[in-house]
Amino acid sequence: MDILHTILVDLHSINRWLILLLGVYVLFLAGRGWFGQRAWSESAGKFGSYFLMLLDLQLLLGMVLYFVFLARQGGFEFVFGNPASRFFLMEHSVMMVIAIIIAHVGAYLVKKAQPEGKFKRMFIFNLIAFLLILASIPWPFMPGYGRPWLF
Repeated sequence: MDILHTILVDLHSINRWLILLLGVYVLFLAGRGWFGQRAWSESAGKFGSYFLMLLDLQLLLGMVLYFVFLARQGGFEFVFGNPASRFFLMEHSVMMVIAIIIAHVGAYLVKKAQPEGKFKRMFIFNLIAFLLILASIPWPFMPGYGRPWLF
């Protein structure tokens, strides 16, 4: 079980960086398109889809990691008595799921929007999701439950 936990944490950590890099790029494309009043481009939509795919992969990894971690800790009794475990199983998990839902709702609304409003919706919804993601990552400087920059 320990090797599975280590592999999942490492994959989850690597994917975090891919999400952050692609998220910045998607926000750049959407912001440039919206503020520069550019015509909608299908390539921007593709990068938005890639961002969602990475978020979905992260959710899948996180869900498996959630249950592996919970099994290792012996259930919820331990979780609520330990601030680090509570952060990962409650605050981190809930905020990330909310961010992913917001990103998916935004993608749906982008598809339904008129071409002149697509970049605006893409920017707003991805910005909200991205900020929630940034706020929920266990950064190394967070006392008690910060994770290393890599692995």
